[in-house]
Amino acid sequence: MTLGPLTDHVRIATDEALALVDRIAARDHTAWSEDPTELADRLGWLDAPARADEVLDELRALARGVVHDGITDVLLVGMGGSSLYPLVLAEVVGAASGAPRLTVLDSTDPAAVLEVEETLPWATTLLVPASKSGSTVETRSHLARCLVRLRDVHGEQAGRYVLPITDPGSDLEARARAEGFRGVVHGQPDVGGRFSALTPFGLLPAALLGIDLEAHLAPARWMLAAAGSADPAVNEPFVLGAVMAAAARAGRDKLTIVLPEALAPLGLWFEQLIAESTGKHGVGLLPVLGETPEEATFGEDRIVVSLGAHPAAQQAIDAGVPTVVLPEVGAGELTREVVRFEVATAVCGALLGINPFDQPDVQAAKAAASRLLEAGEDVPAAQDPTDALQALGPGDHLALLAFVRPGSDDEAAVRRAAVALRVTSGVPVTVGIGPRYLHSTGQLHKGGPDGGTFLVIVGDDPVDAAIPGEPYTFSRLKRAQAAGDLDALRAAGRTALVVDLATIRGLG
Repeated sequence: MTLGPLTDHVRIATDEALALVDRIAARDHTAWSEDPTELADRLGWLDAPARADEVLDELRALARGVVHDGITDVLLVGMGGSSLYPLVLAEVVGAASGAPRLTVLDSTDPAAVLEVEETLPWATTLLVPASKSGSTVETRSHLARCLVRLRDVHGEQAGRYVLPITDPGSDLEARARAEGFRGVVHGQPDVGGRFSALTPFGLLPAALLGIDLEAHLAPARWMLAAAGSADPAVNEPFVLGAVMAAAARAGRDKLTIVLPEALAPLGLWFEQLIAESTGKHGVGLLPVLGETPEEATFGEDRIVVSLGAHPAAQQAIDAGVPTVVLPEVGAGELTREVVRFEVATAVCGALLGINPFDQPDVQAAKAAASRLLEAGEDVPAAQDPTDALQALGPGDHLALLAFVRPGSDDEAAVRRAAVALRVTSGVPVTVGIGPRYLHSTGQLHKGGPDGGTFLVIVGDDPVDAAIPGEPYTFSRLKRAQAAGDLDALRAAGRTALVVDLATIRGLG
């Protein structure tokens, strides 16, 4: 670590953090708050790798059965903590020989839905709806649409090609029983979504990909054991949490995460974990992903964490920015970093005096979207962002929130604009793809530190897709979600504008 101006702050925070080791290991919720609400019942992640032993045989048997039945593809539909780690596994690890391919759908853009629908071989596709509550609107909508395709192919046997992951007692479980789905895999009710990577929400997708589950979990077990030590040379997760908290306390609340290109999807998982856990009550750390040395502007509000040596990390060190360089990560060490960052984030929350396991501001955007959907209201007219962009200064940040098809030319245009705006504005610029970011950075946008400017961008939908059983389509749902977040941001006192894609293309 090269901590520079944070050295003394980190020393103090490390002492505070290590004093919590035994209390956190004992699941003492008062390490965070005297109020146990959404806290005392959210600490199951602390022994998730050990509890995984109880379900490994079940998950392996399900995976063998899928291969035996000739399944070639798995489509997981879910949001946030139910989808981001499976996405990491699909894109970083991939399917073993003989195992089915895994596709993750977490978009309400109708073109994205139709692309998946038209690409997959439905005769040999298994649908995995993943939702802790079983009531997530995006997942319900995807399930309704995909069931039609499965019934077209399999008729009354369509349920055999649906395998949900959900918490016990959810509506999704009840539906699975009633409609004869292939089975139900239970999550752990005492683990929140963004901490669920090492529960069946992450382990079933791993099993279906043919990943050796014991080998997959071994680095997590090792890191969790290290997190029980009072020695700062051993307890790397607590020390990282202390660094994060010290940075936030000192006003360095923009956390640049540097990753090798092969691990870029892991950044999305880090982003949700850190932003949704810490961004509340006016404090928090804003994760910044995807910066290159050519475009990065490391001001006095920055801290950098790099997985492995990287030119951007060295540039930060040379600029005097506090920088933590962690060991390089391969596909076989993913769960080591899952535990490192879960523990670090939880420790950071304790030192900042917040509950890292709730998300008090997420519901605002959901409620606004539901109201607008029912009322039939659309996204407001686009605005000129020139004045808002010119007003950006030190300590601020800019977020481009794009409701477009993931991987499309529209997304590429948004990311090009982000690169250009980093250079011209001199502030951190993040990109969120809607509605994914609503289950990730959306909490921090509304509950974290002020100083953000938010440009909401909504792509056109030349084609649409119906949602069976609903009076609205995917396009209407997407646009209501965009408009709902705009309303929620403005209600939180944030600077938020609607900007059209043509303007964004002109910026890039």
